[in-house]
Amino acid sequence: MESHTHYSPKILVLGAMAAMGLVHFVKATTSEQAAALQRQHGFKADATSIAELDTHRRIYADMVANNIQSALVLSSQVDVEIDLKMRLASAMGHKKARHYDILFLGQLYSDKSEPGASDVSAVLKQSPTSADLSLVQQRMWTKETFLSRKTQSFRSMFPNGVSHAYAVSGHMARRLDRRLKHRMKRHDHDLDYILADVAMVGLSLGYGVSPPPIAMHCSEKMGGQHLSQSALYAMSLRAEDPSNYAPYIDWIDMWK
Repeated sequence: MESHTHYSPKILVLGAMAAMGLVHFVKATTSEQAAALQRQHGFKADATSIAELDTHRRIYADMVANNIQSALVLSSQVDVEIDLKMRLASAMGHKKARHYDILFLGQLYSDKSEPGASDVSAVLKQSPTSADLSLVQQRMWTKETFLSRKTQSFRSMFPNGVSHAYAVSGHMARRLDRRLKHRMKRHDHDLDYILADVAMVGLSLGYGVSPPPIAMHCSEKMGGQHLSQSALYAMSLRAEDPSNYAPYIDWIDMWK
C-alpha cells in the first residue's frame, strides 16, 4: 500500500496470540465499499482515505476482538532484507524497544531522530567546489557509514511514510481503532499522518529500525529504496538490485 498514490488490494498481517502464530491476508476496503461507508456514516474524508483507514481499522478491531497482543502489518508491495530475522533480533536487543506501542520497520523518508540521519543532513548542506566530487563523497559516506551499521532500534519522533510496514501492540490497536473511526469523520490526514502523530505526541512508545529492513517495492523506473540483500532480487522476482538505491526518497538526489 502506498497511501500517497496507489492503494494495494491486500495487506499481510502476522499476529502473535500467546505462542500461536497467526497469518492473515486482509483484502483492502474497495472504493465502492468506502463510498457506501461514506454515505452510511456521513464521513467527510474522501473515498480513497476511507478505504485505507477502514482496512487498517478492521485489522485493529480484529486484534482487539481476538486478544492478539501484537501484529506485524505489511503491504503486499514490500521487499525485505534476506536476513530480516537476524536484523530484527539485533534491533530488538534494545530492551526498551521490546515494549513498543508501535514499531516502524519501513520508512519512505528519513527520520530526524534516527541515529546518523543528522550527519547526512550536514553533508547535504555542504557547498563544495566540485559538485561531482560532492555526490561521490555523499554516496560513499552513506554506504560505508550509514548503511553498513549494525541494525538498531531508536525512539522515533519524526516518522514519515511508515504505513507499509509496522508492528502494533494490542493496546495501541485498541487506541487506533477508536482514532481511525473519528478521523474518517474529518476531511484531513491519511494513515501515515495518523501513525506518525501517535509517535510524535509523546503519549505512545514509538520506535524505528535503522537502517530500515523492509522497503516499498516500486517500479525500477520510479526508483526504489535501498536493501543490502533484497529477498525478491535473490529469488529473481525483481529486475534490479536495490542495493544501488538510496535508503530514503528524500536522499535520492544525492544518490544519483
